[in-house]
Amino acid sequence: MRLLLKSLAFVVLLACFFVIYDRYDMREPVAFEALQQIDPLPKTEALVAEGKLLEAEEYLAFFMTYPYMKENLAAKNLLLDIKLKRATPAYKKEKIIEGIITGKSDELAGQISAGVSDFFLFGDLRDLAIEGYHHLSSQKVDKVLVALSSIGVVASASTLMTAGASTPVKGSISFLKFAKKSGKFPKWLGKYLLKSAKELKTAKNLNGIKPLFDSLTIMIKSAGVNGGLKLLRNTKGIKSLQASSTFAKTYGKNSSALLTIHGKEALKLQKGLNKESFAYASTFGKIGVKRMRQLGGKGFLKSLVKPLKISRMAKIFDKNSLRILKSIPDKVFYLLGFVALMIVI
Repeated sequence: MRLLLKSLAFVVLLACFFVIYDRYDMREPVAFEALQQIDPLPKTEALVAEGKLLEAEEYLAFFMTYPYMKENLAAKNLLLDIKLKRATPAYKKEKIIEGIITGKSDELAGQISAGVSDFFLFGDLRDLAIEGYHHLSSQKVDKVLVALSSIGVVASASTLMTAGASTPVKGSISFLKFAKKSGKFPKWLGKYLLKSAKELKTAKNLNGIKPLFDSLTIMIKSAGVNGGLKLLRNTKGIKSLQASSTFAKTYGKNSSALLTIHGKEALKLQKGLNKESFAYASTFGKIGVKRMRQLGGKGFLKSLVKPLKISRMAKIFDKNSLRILKSIPDKVFYLLGFVALMIVI
């Protein structure tokens, strides 16, 4: 009889242990929660509302290359609307005039016209005249713009003398002016250019600052003006600028979208990942990139499958029995298990 009682107590003990462990396991979070890819529509619509059509197109176009957005009708229509608006003559004319008069624009047409005006010396003389007026009227003079315009005048003369060899420098100067007027100009670069402008007074050529402009040329050519501006404003020095230039060369037209997603952390996050892995993981945001770095390509793809935990009790009991078991508090099983253990011992 005693043996039978101990046997029954042992069975009760095992049953209590099983129920308690199952409940504990079901409460534990899975190792990796399923990730959800970014819905780019809200951000794109916000950029459109701000009038940043070029940035909106670059951002949405990046996501449209991936299957989950490729056939999204709302996204396709929005992208088409943005392209059509940017293509209208009235919009282009407005931006071209803006670029010529102010030397800045958030659109490609305006940026090109600003660059063309600088290339033909008009832009440099315009900016020197504006800053000269500021000086005469006791207003604050932008010394960096003066330095850039002075370098631009030298570069214009050099371009004529070298049959266009200094053209990339002229394009970079125009880009830097645009960055300065747009508030995306790093402090270190201002000091660097002021020093370079002084050295140009005695130098016979632009060789001293050409490496700087070579990096800028790669950045602009690869990432575009918008992407280039985002990269430039987060640089800390020449080495940082060169790293940003490499990023632009690697990710090309997607640079702007990746920077919109990750901000200034983009360069740091992409380390250790190849181009395709970083771009794809970025559609899941920063958490996606961090997980890609942690698990690798295959592990990352496996972690995307939505985890589904099924109670072990559900495999044993029917729905009605399971419902009754779930209604019993944990402390009841702890108490029964303790009593059973005492009997077994």
